[in-house]
Amino acid sequence: MKSIYESLKNKVVLVTGSAQGIGRTMVKKMAKAELKVVVSDIKESLGEAVAEEIKSEGYKALFVKTDLCNEYSIKKLIEITIEYFGYLDIIVNNARPKLNLLPFEESFSEWDLALDVLLKAPALIAKYAVPHLKKSGGSIINIGSTNAFFVSHQPLAYHVAKSGLLQLTRYLACTFGNQGIRVNTVCPGLVDLYDNNMPLTSNPENKKIVELSVPLQRAALADEIVDAVLFLSSNSAAYITGQTLILDGGITLNDHFHIMKKNVL
Repeated sequence: MKSIYESLKNKVVLVTGSAQGIGRTMVKKMAKAELKVVVSDIKESLGEAVAEEIKSEGYKALFVKTDLCNEYSIKKLIEITIEYFGYLDIIVNNARPKLNLLPFEESFSEWDLALDVLLKAPALIAKYAVPHLKKSGGSIINIGSTNAFFVSHQPLAYHVAKSGLLQLTRYLACTFGNQGIRVNTVCPGLVDLYDNNMPLTSNPENKKIVELSVPLQRAALADEIVDAVLFLSSNSAAYITGQTLILDGGITLNDHFHIMKKNVL
């Protein structure tokens, strides 16, 4: 039986927002699994550096500067990918804009940015990628969030966009399933990403809160999010489409009153 990585070898994967964070981890790990990676980001210098790092290690990579708020830029992203590699198998909609934490009354100024990048762009990418994905029986993986299910400190528009992404996933899965295209969403909870050069749980207060609120008592590693994406992209998930895979260590299972009663009283 072939491993997940063997079934993905030489496939072309396009990852948006892959100049840093989870996206950077994703393209680097995918390249080492011998996928051909397209690094897509609006941050040109960072994106080029990631692609060059991958190529210096003997793997295949291409960087395409992309403005996900611009339909023409999205169209060119797909065209350049096909021109360079000749085909396209997997898309990971991972990009996230930097949003300010604003009071509800002031938050509407960022709705267009949030919805354009987090919701409209994945739909537009599908629009231009479907003709190529149907040739390969391709797969689309949307990176969602547990904020689609509950309210947190994140901006309002972020919550709304991530909730909409789940329905977009279902719609696309229904619409393009007859063309052999699968569409799924991975929803991470807390991820131990770096902030100011330090991981989330390097702060003792954050670490304690994670231990109290997450049944597995830790935040996810970026590698674990990538593993879920690789699984859903592989032949091992060939009959899975329109689904949401929650990677949250169980944080969405607990009743908040129960957590407070158990740890405060």
